[in-house]
Amino acid sequence: MKAAYLDCFSGISGDMLLGALVDAGLDFNLLQRDLAGLDLDEYELYEQKVIKQGISGTQVHVHSLEGHVHRNLSDIREIIGRSVLPAQVKDRSLEIFTRLGKAEAKIHGTDIEQIHFHEVGAVDAIVDIVGAVIGFWRLGVEKVFSSPIHVGKGFVKAAHGLLPVPAPATLELLTGVPIYSQDVEGELATPTGAAIVTAYCQDFGPFPKIKVERIGYGAGTKDLIIPNLLRLTVGELANEDSQHEGIRVGEALTLEVNIDDMNPELYDYLFEKLFQGGAMDVYIQDIQMKKNRPAVLLTVQTPYHKLEEIRRILFEETTTIGLRVYPIKKYMLPYELLTIETKYGSAQVKVAFWEGRACTVSPEYEDCRRLAQLTGKPLKHIYEEIKEKAKQDIIITR
Repeated sequence: MKAAYLDCFSGISGDMLLGALVDAGLDFNLLQRDLAGLDLDEYELYEQKVIKQGISGTQVHVHSLEGHVHRNLSDIREIIGRSVLPAQVKDRSLEIFTRLGKAEAKIHGTDIEQIHFHEVGAVDAIVDIVGAVIGFWRLGVEKVFSSPIHVGKGFVKAAHGLLPVPAPATLELLTGVPIYSQDVEGELATPTGAAIVTAYCQDFGPFPKIKVERIGYGAGTKDLIIPNLLRLTVGELANEDSQHEGIRVGEALTLEVNIDDMNPELYDYLFEKLFQGGAMDVYIQDIQMKKNRPAVLLTVQTPYHKLEEIRRILFEETTTIGLRVYPIKKYMLPYELLTIETKYGSAQVKVAFWEGRACTVSPEYEDCRRLAQLTGKPLKHIYEEIKEKAKQDIIITR
C-alpha cells in the first residue's frame, strides 16, 4: 500500500502541502491541467525553488487576479461539482470544505450555509485544497500519516482582527489531534492545512514503517528560526511482519462504558449517532456489575481525531457519568468486493486474502436479503449458494 507521512515540525498549510507534493514528484504541468478542470480564470499558479535554513524546498504560489472573492459553501460545491475532475477528487475536496464550514460555523455561532469563507473561500484556498487532493491521487497515495502538529504561538491578523494562535477555526479542526507549541512566533498551522490533514489522517504519531520512495519539502513564505518547511515522505507501507504481505496496520481508540440504568430502546438511536459521528465499530455485551446488577458494556472504536465527537455523544445520549479510553493497534487483511452472478441475481461478496490467497468469503447481507425477498427462497439457502458460487469463481479466475 502506498502511504505518505507528513512531518509537521513547522506546521502545515495548504500551499506548503502543495509545494511538498510537487517537490516529491507531482508533475506541475499535469497539476495545472487538472486544476484547469475547475474552470476558474481568476488566478495564476507558479512554483519556485527556495532555501530555508540550508534546506531546499518548493514554494507554490497562487496569485489571485481579482482579489479575494467571498464564497459560501454552496458556491464552492457548485464550482467543484461542475468540474471535470474525477469523482474521488471531487468528493474528498468537498469533504475538506465541509469540515472548514462546520468549524467556522461553530466558532461564529451560525449555520454552515450562512458562512462566507473569507480567505478560505478565496481562489487560493480552493486551488490549495483541490490541488492537494489531486496530488495525493496522482501519486497513488492510499493512506496518510502525520506527526503531531506544531501550531506556533502569539497572535495572527485575520478578517476579524487579531486572533490567538492557533486560530479558533484551526484549533476546532484539530480537536482530538496531538498538537504542540515551541518558541516559534506566529501561525504555523492554518485552517486550510488543518482541514486537509484531518480529512486524510487517522494516525498522528512517529514515522510508520515505510519503504521510502519519494521525499518532498514544501516551503512556507515566512522566514523562521526553524526551517519553514513541511516534509512529505511517500513510499510503500511496510508490514509489521514482512512475510505476511498485504496486512494493513492501523491505530485507533477503544472507548468503554458500563451502563445499568438506561432504557434499552434508546440503543438503536445511540448506535446511529455514534456511526454518524465517525465511530468505526460499536457493540454491547451483557455484564454483571456490583450488587449483582445486570448491565451492558458498550464498546466504541474510533479514530483518534474523532475522540471528542464520540465522547460528546456518549455523555449526551447515555446515562453514563464516566468512560474509559484505550489505544489499540488493528491488523486488517486486504479484501476485495466482488460482484457474483447467480441464478437468483447479482450479489456482492467480500473476499479477504492471506498471503495472496482467498481465506474468507462473505456474501453481503443486504444483497442476500434482497434476493431472498425477491425469490421467496430461505435467506440461509441464498447466502450459502452465493458463497459457494463465489468460491468457484475465485478458483477459476485466480
